[in-house]
Amino acid sequence: MRKKSNSNSNDDVPLIGSSVIPLINKLQDIFSPLGDIDNRLTGLRLPQVAVIGSQSSGKSSVLEALVGRDFLPRGCDICTRRPLVLQLEKCCDDGIGNESFEWGEFGHLQDKRFYDFDAVRREILAETEKEVGVNKGVSDKQIRLKICSPNVLNITLVDLPGITKVPVGDQPSDIEARIRNMIMSYIKQETSIILAVSPANADLANSDALQMAKEVDPTGTRTIGVITKLDIMDKGTDARNFLLGKVIPLRLGYIGVVNRSQEDINNNRSIRQALAHEEQFFRDYHVYRGLSDRCGIPQLAKKLNQILEQHIRNVLPTLKTDLTSHLVAVEKELRSYGEALESKGERGAMLLNILTKYSEAFSAEVDGKSQAMTTKELSGGARIHHIFQSIFVKSLEEVDPCDDLSDEDIRIAIHNATGPRNALFVPEVPFEVLVRRQIARLLDPSLQCLRFVYDELIKISRACESGEMRRFSELRSRLEDVTARFLRDSVKPAERMITNLIDMEMDYINSSHPNFIGGTKAVDMAQSELKAMQVPTTLILFHV
Repeated sequence: MRKKSNSNSNDDVPLIGSSVIPLINKLQDIFSPLGDIDNRLTGLRLPQVAVIGSQSSGKSSVLEALVGRDFLPRGCDICTRRPLVLQLEKCCDDGIGNESFEWGEFGHLQDKRFYDFDAVRREILAETEKEVGVNKGVSDKQIRLKICSPNVLNITLVDLPGITKVPVGDQPSDIEARIRNMIMSYIKQETSIILAVSPANADLANSDALQMAKEVDPTGTRTIGVITKLDIMDKGTDARNFLLGKVIPLRLGYIGVVNRSQEDINNNRSIRQALAHEEQFFRDYHVYRGLSDRCGIPQLAKKLNQILEQHIRNVLPTLKTDLTSHLVAVEKELRSYGEALESKGERGAMLLNILTKYSEAFSAEVDGKSQAMTTKELSGGARIHHIFQSIFVKSLEEVDPCDDLSDEDIRIAIHNATGPRNALFVPEVPFEVLVRRQIARLLDPSLQCLRFVYDELIKISRACESGEMRRFSELRSRLEDVTARFLRDSVKPAERMITNLIDMEMDYINSSHPNFIGGTKAVDMAQSELKAMQVPTTLILFHV
């Protein structure tokens, strides 16, 4: 990679002297811990080749042929169940074909190199099952694999799950829509090259891969068609018109390939033998003579490498501008966090200071001494006071003690308390039964008041974050969890206390209390009211 000389401008971009694909791979390695390539933290869309196709269309065979190694899970059911980001990097060999110069390295095991490609397959299976289980589930979480070999060209591919129609295993009923949405999230980006794989023994006009590619790339400017299984087409038919783009034209054209069959795999036919068979097939089949630039895995690898490098050349200026703007924003944010803390003592003092400020801010919010006091609405301790004095009191006043209590209920309760005897006086038992039922109605408003106070305390805890806490996202998250758990754990004892208070009032009804209107006092009050009514009547008669 060379740079323009005699210039320090930000417009300088690398020239494509040597391959720039490893440079993009390095950027992918840097961004991968933050999320996928279309991650929310950077917003960068890095160039890559997205491999799409229906289930059993031959995607895995194409990828293995490009690498020259058996390393992908194979079978009759869905095999690719997580996106596999495959970085092929050409490296020099020792001149004698030493296989130690071919190795794989996973993004989640960066310190371990795999020289046994059967072990690579087992690791892909293990990592897939770790995320989605063993029963055909799918996930959009990537697996990253870099393969260095002298037998490959520099290419970055993303092998996506095959498009399926009918759910199997523990797949959800909308598995087709989920896989299509996953594929769309990759191919809709303008920086993605689409490798649409379609089998030759099916109607190309019904190809799911070409149909999805056309939705996001209607002009076909960034779609390459790959037609697999040319050797098993019906006798008397061929794919010449497809390869020439006369059926469904694509700007980047088509490449035809011959796959290893399942029988070849079962018989341990090597990829090298399969490539030799493919070369012989195109040499012997007269229909494909004159189309050597459109046939075979070597032509596909060469074309992908050239297209991807040219694509990077086109997007590199925009990519550099985006990367520079993100870098400036991140550096500005980093400066706002202050200087790095080196010693444990400094970190401990900082932590203690943050927790102290948080506690003080919480107390200030409750006591009404917060510096960030708002004038738009009640908050903190004032809101809690309002909950008790207005909302709770109002809800208690709305409880009508005679609601749902008719004269017939009282009469039946009295009869039930006296049994077969006639009552000379009104017994206390039915009175207590009816009063307990009405006292129990105070429980719901009390518990509702508790919930309101709990919600306000949660709101206060979230409003107490200091500016320094933004510097430590993990600390902020843990502090929120601890505070929320503390408040949540306090709800149960408070509920028990409220329930116990209501039960206490229901268990002991003090009819001797001065404010209690007993039977005798009720008669006296009735007589007093009657006398008060008779005095005006006597005065009226005397006046007449």
